[in-house]
Amino acid sequence: MTGDWVTTGLSAVVILVAAAVHGIAGFGFAQVSMGIMPLFRSPSSASIIFTVTAVVANGRVWWSVRDAFDWEKWIVPVAGLVVGMPLGIVVFSRFDETQMRVAIGGVLVLAVIIVGATQQLDTVTDWIKEKDYRPGKVIGATAGLFAGIFGGAVAVPGPPMIVYGAFMSASGFWTDEEMKATFTAFFGTLMLYRLGSLTYTGDVTTPLMIESVVAVPMVFVGSWIGVYIFDNIPKRIFQWLVLALLSVNAFVLLYTAVPEL
Repeated sequence: MTGDWVTTGLSAVVILVAAAVHGIAGFGFAQVSMGIMPLFRSPSSASIIFTVTAVVANGRVWWSVRDAFDWEKWIVPVAGLVVGMPLGIVVFSRFDETQMRVAIGGVLVLAVIIVGATQQLDTVTDWIKEKDYRPGKVIGATAGLFAGIFGGAVAVPGPPMIVYGAFMSASGFWTDEEMKATFTAFFGTLMLYRLGSLTYTGDVTTPLMIESVVAVPMVFVGSWIGVYIFDNIPKRIFQWLVLALLSVNAFVLLYTAVPEL
């Protein structure tokens, strides 16, 4: 196997924590997974394990809101994804381990800023509502394009779609259920596309798939834990805590990697 059983076990624990955070806060699966695993294993192998488990995680959530799914809302960003993902894979193939950790740390910082602004600050959502602006199909496809690039390169595709979704939701064009259905369908599609692309390029190996299968049950256990905790902890307080921890996580990745460049 890639690494040893200790590394495999630690990876499964990270997926458990990521799924629990996602179950409570509604975000963080990619950020937690790709923020922590590169601290004890290569970013490239971590991205494979995350990709497989992310397909399962998004499929599980999508199924719960499938009645709100509208393929027309999904297909617009996917059109950009089709172009963006191969570009991201090309970038991914040129990164060494240190550069990958720096890139992940940088995208984590961007994700924290965007999530904090769009999900936590009422002033931002109020401003979006006042602008009465609806992103057109070109903007939606562009969000998918950049999400594909980020997803292909560092396996953290969220920031562009979070901004796009924030406008659509705050403007009243998407309900919360529609946004959840669109996001999980999009990110699930992205991860399937990424997994297929990396399998084609030979980056997905049998040992890594075995590690991924070991981690898959943690998605369901973590989600159950997250839902249980959600019922007992104020959501907004927990979200701020997650953002703070992700900020520290990003700093650690950058601090440990930059001196090696």
